Amino acid sequence: MNSDLLDLCSQEPIHIPGAIQSHGMLIVMDEKGIIHQCSANVEALTGISYTDILGGSVTLLNKALGKDHANNFLVELVSLSWHDGEFRPSNPYQVRIGREFFNVILSQSADNYLVDFEPQQSDLFQDPQNKVGASLSHMLADNELQSILENAVQQTRHIIGYQRVMIYKFHQDGHGEVIAEDREAELESWLGLHYPASDIPQQARELYKRNYTRLIANVHEQPISIVGLDPAPVDLSDSSLRAVSPVHIRYLKNMKVDSSFSVSIIVEGELWGLIACHNYSPRYINYRQRETAKLVGQVLSSCIAMRSQESQQKELLSFQAAVMEIVRSLQNTDNIADIVQACGANMLKTFDAVGFAFYFEGELYGFGDVPYEEQIALLSSKLASTHAAEIFATDQVSSDSLLADLAGTSFAGVMACQLSAELKDYLFLFREEKASVVRWAGKPDKIVEFDDKAQPFISPRNSFEQWLQEVKGYARPWSTTEQQIFIQIRDEINYAVARKVNELRKLNEKLREAYAELDSFAHTVSHDLKTPLTAIKAYAELIQRKSTENDVQGMAGKIKGSAEQLTKMVHTVLEYAKVGQKFVNKEHVEMSSLLWNIREHLLVSKLNEHLQLDILSTPPVEGDPILIFQVFLNVIENAVKYSHKVTRPIVSVEGTLDASHVVYRITDNGVGINAKQQEHIFGLFSRIGDLDSFEGSGVGLATVKKIMSRHGAQITVESQEGIGSTFILRFPRNSVA
Repeated sequence: MNSDLLDLCSQEPIHIPGAIQSHGMLIVMDEKGIIHQCSANVEALTGISYTDILGGSVTLLNKALGKDHANNFLVELVSLSWHDGEFRPSNPYQVRIGREFFNVILSQSADNYLVDFEPQQSDLFQDPQNKVGASLSHMLADNELQSILENAVQQTRHIIGYQRVMIYKFHQDGHGEVIAEDREAELESWLGLHYPASDIPQQARELYKRNYTRLIANVHEQPISIVGLDPAPVDLSDSSLRAVSPVHIRYLKNMKVDSSFSVSIIVEGELWGLIACHNYSPRYINYRQRETAKLVGQVLSSCIAMRSQESQQKELLSFQAAVMEIVRSLQNTDNIADIVQACGANMLKTFDAVGFAFYFEGELYGFGDVPYEEQIALLSSKLASTHAAEIFATDQVSSDSLLADLAGTSFAGVMACQLSAELKDYLFLFREEKASVVRWAGKPDKIVEFDDKAQPFISPRNSFEQWLQEVKGYARPWSTTEQQIFIQIRDEINYAVARKVNELRKLNEKLREAYAELDSFAHTVSHDLKTPLTAIKAYAELIQRKSTENDVQGMAGKIKGSAEQLTKMVHTVLEYAKVGQKFVNKEHVEMSSLLWNIREHLLVSKLNEHLQLDILSTPPVEGDPILIFQVFLNVIENAVKYSHKVTRPIVSVEGTLDASHVVYRITDNGVGINAKQQEHIFGLFSRIGDLDSFEGSGVGLATVKKIMSRHGAQITVESQEGIGSTFILRFPRNSVA
């Protein structure tokens, strides 16, 4: 049934029908007893024309009601019905009209009061109050909910004598299903049949939450119109005599039902279902008898609520064992990336899911069958920006615009939980489609017809013959308990993530302290080594000057050369140590002039006259100007050095921008670096290529790496031996344009 027809159903003003059922009489009066409206059958019951009482006092009816002329009992009943600011009438009050007794039932409607007069005489000859005690005992004789429901329909039918009694349960989408039934043997069973939500539309369900019983005594009698001085229709929501929607009357006639009676089943403040009673001849039961049936509904409501809580508690206990197993696996997980693998199998088993995903800091960690990373990234972003609730759960992906990217996939059910309100990190569970067949009581369509003014109205279906529908696109719904447990597991994963993050922070702090100590030690040792190395060099020079023997001269020369080499190494280590101790003063560094200065310096001392050193685009970076200069000088100088032996060495420097970084690529066509050497190239004293062919200390790139780390930047290398190398420097953009 399309949305336009549902709107048509929902717009029917069933609370202001402008009429009552024909078995009673209605008076609408204010708190002073002035009659504003009444049913048109007042004269037929009391002998007084409604034109004579409208606008007058309700005491005008006293004689017909067997009361003294001055008795203002109806106004007194209204006054007595107010308790602590709340209107709570003690219904019913009994009067006699002619030879027949009537129950007087009070209710409120805006600023006025409704006075329903209903016959005391009933088609139910035995007083059901004599049966209700034993019936309730029979009803509650079993612990299983389904058995209790089956007992309830049997005992309700025993009490009120209707030919068919059903428990009609509402599903989440508003449609109903007959889940228990007791009937006369010759009637066809309706057990297990489904009825569309439009059969009992939303506004009707709201009235069932307000009035716990609803009697339609005779579908064939014409309703009695309400007349009055006030043209506005009176709200009859709380009137027991309220007339029935013409659509519903026709619906019952199409079902061959002459009388119906319903008792609401309210669980935790919501309409869980109805005790729906049908009779195939007119049947009237009075107010007290309906109240007895209402007691059955209230006891059944409490019983369902209790059994539901017991079922949830049992389900919760079964989940707790799985939660403990997941917690144990999380405690043994060493890093965040392993969390999903550690508990994935348990998650799928516990939640009857096909996939479990953890989207954390822009990375997807999945177990089982999960969507693509791009789909989950987009879903996480949408949920974080639009879904404020702690948990998101659906059993029909195609019905939610948030999940448009999952349409057409095998996933029909999704449950998602955000790790924290500030982050877009999410846990996801996925369920596959579970196709099913629903047995409808007739094809669930309404027929649209048009009145003599060409206005559309709903005509109920004529056929209630069983109609089968294959339902696709749905997964098994996520229960309330499952959602609670998922949140609990989210909290455990949050705790595990926080624990790992704290461990990493502590480790990083220790590493920083160790590096600081190492820097201090290297600086001290390097500085202290300078003095003895200077002395060694001086003594070697002295030996060379004093000795005339060639062997001694040669050995002294070697001592001097080794001392000089060691002095250079000490100097480079000292420079490396200074990098760790130097304060990083970040500024906006214009790279063009910096790089052209380096180019000019290197071209002056070039080793190959054919060197081509290209400076291309030069976007600015943010950093310490001195340290940034040291980085680029080292890397470009290395590129020139390791390419000078080719015929035409070419070195290029090019900067680009991406979403979050300034990226520089320094490329040469030199000797290249093999895969094994690439693993250690940024280590202290690590050198590449033929050590006799290229000078160097092996400290330059280690220094570069350290400077980059202190800037929150990265340096990597891509290289092929014999072809050349590209060093890639990535600087955070921050406030750099």
